[in-house]
Amino acid sequence: MKQLIPNLEAEIIPTKSIADISLGLDFEHFKAKSKYQIINDYAELESTYSESDQWLILHRNEVLPWGDSINEIYCYWNKIITLTFNSNTQRLEFIYAGQGYQGRLLGLLGIGDRLDSAKDQYNFYFEGDKHYLEYKEYSDKAGEIIPVEIETNYRTAYSEEYSDQIIEGFLVYLLPEERGH
Repeated sequence: MKQLIPNLEAEIIPTKSIADISLGLDFEHFKAKSKYQIINDYAELESTYSESDQWLILHRNEVLPWGDSINEIYCYWNKIITLTFNSNTQRLEFIYAGQGYQGRLLGLLGIGDRLDSAKDQYNFYFEGDKHYLEYKEYSDKAGEIIPVEIETNYRTAYSEEYSDQIIEGFLVYLLPEERGH
């Protein structure tokens, strides 16, 4: 059986994939094709992290102090890739790539790059503490946001004052209407 091992050089494809792992993947199919270890909490995650090239799986089912419930399954690969499955639908909804990932978004941006290296091609949209690329006015997709969260070393919007932002991670996700909950 071929193991599910992330390709750390694969292109980042919005609403589709990172590391050649596709959003929408079924959790049971993932487990059947993966070498993994179940862990019980974040403390165990930190003590178990290794470069052993196996997935660490953490089930999180809790109610937060403000009443929201979380029922997700996190799968970690060598502190580089994090998969988030919805426990109810068993589908992969989020893929995060962090330090150590070498693939690029739109063939243009990678981890460790300056965010402003894309400012000639795209505008920046900022929400929460993440950046998104937005098509420029002259594009046939003007104003459209590319649905990939870009995490930088700042948690503030790109500006002349904060222009030296370095990319630390990317998150691709199923669009809310595709999540089925």
